[in-house]
Amino acid sequence: MMRRGVIGMVGAGLACGVIAAPASAIDPHAGDGAHTHDPSYSGNAILDIARQYVGVPYVWGGSTPAGFDCSGFTMHVFAQVGIYLPRTSGEQRYVGYVVSAAEARPGDLIWWPGHVAIYTGNGNHIAARAPGTLLHESPIWRADPTFIRVGD
Repeated sequence: MMRRGVIGMVGAGLACGVIAAPASAIDPHAGDGAHTHDPSYSGNAILDIARQYVGVPYVWGGSTPAGFDCSGFTMHVFAQVGIYLPRTSGEQRYVGYVVSAAEARPGDLIWWPGHVAIYTGNGNHIAARAPGTLLHESPIWRADPTFIRVGD
């Protein structure tokens, strides 16, 4: 089976990208019946999943519903629709392709150096922000974000 997803190498300055590859190369659980996903998705599906985690605490290095950091949150949400993102915000910057703010759609990633979030539309985003805060949706609070379309 072919599945759209993200594979790549960490380190050595190599960027990751969205490609077609055998499901087993993308999802380590493919073939064992666990964690198989339909790779088709919509921005609304991403938002529906992301909004389930509003109120989860920020945990540095967290990538589970017990606690998320920014890139752990985006990685977890996208995995629910069969798109496997790299672990760090710096690596997630090079997944998919950049779109303008005018072209941004709900479900796109929003990236700044050291931070990544999910665009929810109308100038808003949902993110795990900083220690001592809960994951929440709010207006984009940083200038000059990079919008990234993934899985399209």
